Amino acid sequence: MASSLWYLYEFARKKWIKRFIDAKSDKSSYIPPERYRKIPPIVKFPEKCISCEACKESCPAFAVEMVYSEEYNKNLPVFDEGSCIACANCVEVCPTGVLEMDKHRIETEGLFFDKPKYHNLIIDEEVCVRCGNCERACPINVIERKEGKYVINMALCISCKECVKACPIENAIIIFDEKTLKEKIDKAFEIKNKKTIGKLEIKENAIEEIPHIVNGLCISCGICKDVCVGEIDLKEKKVVKCVKCGLCIELCPTTAIRIYKPIISKRKDICYVIDEDLCIGCRICYKVCGAGAIKISKETKLPYIVPELCVRGGACARECPVEAIKIVKPEEAEEAVKVRIIEDKIIESIEADLILYTEKYGKVKEEIEKLSLKKLKEELKKRVYEENKRIKEMKRELYDKGNNS
Repeated sequence: MASSLWYLYEFARKKWIKRFIDAKSDKSSYIPPERYRKIPPIVKFPEKCISCEACKESCPAFAVEMVYSEEYNKNLPVFDEGSCIACANCVEVCPTGVLEMDKHRIETEGLFFDKPKYHNLIIDEEVCVRCGNCERACPINVIERKEGKYVINMALCISCKECVKACPIENAIIIFDEKTLKEKIDKAFEIKNKKTIGKLEIKENAIEEIPHIVNGLCISCGICKDVCVGEIDLKEKKVVKCVKCGLCIELCPTTAIRIYKPIISKRKDICYVIDEDLCIGCRICYKVCGAGAIKISKETKLPYIVPELCVRGGACARECPVEAIKIVKPEEAEEAVKVRIIEDKIIESIEADLILYTEKYGKVKEEIEKLSLKKLKEELKKRVYEENKRIKEMKRELYDKGNNS
């Protein structure tokens, strides 16, 4: 009885009754927001469309399809009026103002908000080779270089994926969606509950090494921390204690926590080669190559490209001031640099032998010097002893002569 009275008191004290009574008369409950007009958007300026698919990407009802138009010679959005919920996400996200929905575009123009989209993109700084192709491909200029790394402004990105197409590396731009994120959060919540009540079965040493966190990929969702039976410092982006169970790696939505990720080139059918007759030896290509594929010949002192390391990003050819770098077939590239690679290996081998010989010679010399010094000291000591002995004998002879006389 007492508990019932307490609940009744709390119910009345928090004014829930008043809110319940006023709910139906609250203005916001019966006047729909202005953005929901129940009118599908229209393609008002098709000539301005860049076929980026941002409208399709932003549609929560999947009501937008990109269909080729012979009249405009490009893909244009087509709306399924039966599926459209008139949220106007497509109008907000369109970077060139192609779509119209009453006055919605004008109303939201200039306002700051996250662009509505289903997928989110992040650049994986660990495998990115800094070729800059993503920055050039972005139609709305939301990718920029900061402190030597390329970064996507996630709030303004429309997820058109032009950067993904332009990137020469497999999975160097991570794509994650809300559905996957929710699934992983739900699973992490389940594991966290088991961990709390002591019913979580952990398989230790399931992975070979302690994972690390890639700072630029971490969205601080906290999933890894929730499932970790050791300790993760998200502020410092560091795994402090680890039993190598691998749960954090399995559930991270952006693959930010990992052991190792290789750099894999998308293209293998072409390669770049440097024409030594045109090369002026400025080494700009060597500086811009983020994959470490350009070496400096020890024989000619000119740069050359190692085909097996080249990721085909094209930054070297683009930045070359004399256009000395061209695209060829991989076989031609391998043939062109075969001699340089062999020369460098021979020279490196000789250099290594010389270094080893010098080190050994230095040690031997040092030993000889030590030995010589020791012998010299002994010789000096011996001579000093003999000289002292001779002087003493002379003194004694003089003394004896003096006494006899």
